[in-house]
Amino acid sequence: MSLDFGDLEDFARDLDHQGAKVVLAQRQVVKKGALNVKKRLQDEAQGVAHAPGFPRSITFDVELQGDELVAEIGPEKGGSGSLALLYLGNSKTGARLPEPMLAADAEAETMLDYLGKVAEDIG
Repeated sequence: MSLDFGDLEDFARDLDHQGAKVVLAQRQVVKKGALNVKKRLQDEAQGVAHAPGFPRSITFDVELQGDELVAEIGPEKGGSGSLALLYLGNSKTGARLPEPMLAADAEAETMLDYLGKVAEDIG
């Protein structure tokens, strides 16, 4: 699952011209935000029947793709991570876990605030 932070990425791109210091600060903000989303998803997945290992399968990675910082957060493929249907449901059951984008949306506002502080520090 790949999360799109839209406005956050646009803002981060606007700061790119400030050099390596800002790029490193941006990466730290995105990495911390991705970690917070991962932890929230893990907390929400605790105690799901028939899937005790599922929370541990939720990971994150932040990488630079072109000129964009991209955070991928969610269950790893294979093993317990194959239980991603807990987010989607199937023909017999509905979703058992909240939509992951809710966690990402909640964290995006905090990330924007921190990126604003980065902009203030260099301004």
